[in-house]
Amino acid sequence: MPFLTLLAGGAVLGLVGIFVRLAAAAGVGPFAAAFWRMALATPLLLAWAWSARRAGARSPAASGAGALLPGWSTPALIALAACAFAGDLILYHLGLHWSTVANATLESNMAPVVVVLALWVLTGVAPRPLFVVALLAALAGALLVIGVHWGEHRVLLGDFCASVSALFYAAYQIGVQQARQRLGTLPLMAWISAGATLALLPFAWFEGDFWPHGWHAWIWLAALALLVQLGGQVVIAHAVKHLHPARASIGLLVQPATSAVYAWALLGERLGAMQLAGGALLLGGIYLARR
Repeated sequence: MPFLTLLAGGAVLGLVGIFVRLAAAAGVGPFAAAFWRMALATPLLLAWAWSARRAGARSPAASGAGALLPGWSTPALIALAACAFAGDLILYHLGLHWSTVANATLESNMAPVVVVLALWVLTGVAPRPLFVVALLAALAGALLVIGVHWGEHRVLLGDFCASVSALFYAAYQIGVQQARQRLGTLPLMAWISAGATLALLPFAWFEGDFWPHGWHAWIWLAALALLVQLGGQVVIAHAVKHLHPARASIGLLVQPATSAVYAWALLGERLGAMQLAGGALLLGGIYLARR
């Protein structure tokens, strides 16, 4: 059952590209979509965390086990995770705006490869030789996926933004992993969500058209906040807790796979043979890196 729950959560997360595109069609820019995604979810997360605390839920005791950033305070770790997540959303939404949904989602999901490289730098412990295979597969797949747009400068810029977003998401994952040793999941996610909202505010404000126009724009933004940010993320967090990491790594690949299917069915974005081959290589590399 947890594995099916994980697949359902990944399938919901695969809708993010569709909702961002639909919001864009309703006049909402990529920065504004990222801001409202977090701003609408934050009050609910704060209320949920407060309710759990009133019910007696406790935060984990501070632990030095696995401490990669031992000199960092808890607020500093939360700030790292919040700012990194804001950067990830900005770049990923730009990727969705300029490139295809399938490309942007595949490229942004390279975070596990980046995390292993970061852990290598932080700990000095080299990964297993299998990771070299994962890295080469992911890079080869990314080049094939991006290569079909060679010469289309706007689309290539979107691919670049989505690829760089993986660096920010990797930093977010490390920040969350470290802060999770000191805080419970709900209060941590509530604080990160609030911090990301503040970090995204100036980008959304100076982008123009800060306030969405029309009820249909609010529907897509509410879907981003409720279905993606709360529903998909919470469901996955619950399911991963009860699964072996190797099995969870397979289930988490559902997001980029379903995203490509949604884009094909709903937006008419078809994948060529080179993109399919590159996507398969990239997903294989991500899977091996997660393991």
